[in-house]
This record gives sequence, C-alpha cells and structure tokens, in this order.
Amino acid sequence: MKVKVLVYGYATGTSSSRKLATKLVEDIAFRMLAAGNFPQHRTLCEFRRRHLDDFGAVFAEVVRLARTMGLAGLGRVSVDGTKVRANASKRKAMSYGRMAKEERRLRAKIAGLLDASYCNEPNLQALKERDIDGYVPLAREGKTAADPDPQEYPAKARMAEKLASDEGRKRYARRKWMAKAPVGWIKEVMGFRRFSFRG
Repeated sequence: MKVKVLVYGYATGTSSSRKLATKLVEDIAFRMLAAGNFPQHRTLCEFRRRHLDDFGAVFAEVVRLARTMGLAGLGRVSVDGTKVRANASKRKAMSYGRMAKEERRLRAKIAGLLDASYCNEPNLQALKERDIDGYVPLAREGKTAADPDPQEYPAKARMAEKLASDEGRKRYARRKWMAKAPVGWIKEVMGFRRFSFRG
C-alpha cells in the first residue's frame, strides 16, 4: 500500500511525506490506493528511508515492463545538465578556516572543469573504449568551440569530425526532445526543484 502511494505521489508531483499524508485524507485517488488507511507523514518518511534501495529496483522493474510492452526503448540515452537544490546536511557544516581551505580546493577543481563539461579527453576516450557511439558537444549550447588539435586532443578531434557530419548533426538534434523535455517536465510541470533527503 505504501509503495503504491509513494509511486503515485512521485508520478503526480507529490514527493513530500507531509503532502502525501494530506493527500491521503483529501484526494480520492490516494484514498483508493491506500484502501482507507491513513499513515502519518513520519511513517511514510521512515518507510521510504528504510526501503530506498528497493525503490530503485521497483523503478528498474517498471522500465523493464514498459520496454516489454513497447512503451519505452532503451537504445539511446541523452544527458542534460540541470541544477536541483539540495537539502543540506548539518554534518556538512564547516568552520571558517575549513571553509577557506575547501574554497581553494573547489576553485582549482572548477578551473579544471571550465568549458570541459562532458566533453573532455578522458570521457571521450572512455566512450571509445566501451564501444559507446556518443555525440557530445565540444562547447556549451550557443557557444563556438575552437577546433581541437588532433595531436593533443585526438578524441575531441574525432568527436568534432563526427558532429560536423550530416548524420552527427541529425543524431545530436534528437537530444533536444530526449533530454530537455523530460527535465522541463520534471521541474516545471511536476514542480520537483529540490531534493528532500539530507546529505
């Protein structure tokens, strides 16, 4: 019963245990799924926390079932970077001294990542080694990347050549509806803009 309530809640944009508890009283669909039971928000929260790994297995099973029924395909994967706020953990609080040290470490890491994003030599080489036919942009959308030096960046040069082909442009264009539309739906329609678990 709790699994049905939680999954239906996620599917309809209600993930907070407090809001789910309210829905169980006010919403007829939730009342039907709960068969007249009214678990409190603490019960729902603890159930979800205790069975988090099992939820992963349930969602994987739903995807497998959808694939079997012809409702979903697993041939192509698109990735899009988006920011979702986190529920900060009290254990992550820092002193001023530690914060300054961490800031220096993060600045160095960020410097190494700027304009690299998904498209860097190790990532592109890993795609080749794993025989994955990837289409990764060399720069952020709307920005023009400099032509990579084939001697220094062989994987980037191969990717640039692939993306410049007619087939590469066609395949990369699919990303707009494969990755961006679901992210937009999750954040704008379902209202999921913040993780609720600590850490």
